[in-house]
Amino acid sequence: MAYRVAYNGEDIELATLDAALDCARNAIANDFDWFDGWAVEHDEELDDWFVQAVRNGRRVGPTAVVSGPGGRVVEEWERRVTFIGRTPAEAFALAAAWLERRPELDVLGDVGWHHTANGHQLRIYFRG
Repeated sequence: MAYRVAYNGEDIELATLDAALDCARNAIANDFDWFDGWAVEHDEELDDWFVQAVRNGRRVGPTAVVSGPGGRVVEEWERRVTFIGRTPAEAFALAAAWLERRPELDVLGDVGWHHTANGHQLRIYFRG
């Protein structure tokens, strides 16, 4: 089984979803002088992941597509929770309170940050 990362006309195969997402982020990071974070979306119907750089709260540049090995494979990093606050401090406070109630979660996979029309959005990807 292999995951395929497609970015800027190149395809790379990696053994795990974690490695494929890291590869996608690194490929994008090599194309930008500066950015604030990542947008990582999972399309459950296609079972593909879409990774894009975020600058000033907006997605910028090309999207890296991570495709699974075929068939539905549930990876540990597929769990995500989103917190929206009026201020960055409020979003982080909501996330901190949620994590405090779940001491069994000792590994976070990634954190995404977006400023949206609805407020400041913090996404936490975790192992279940």
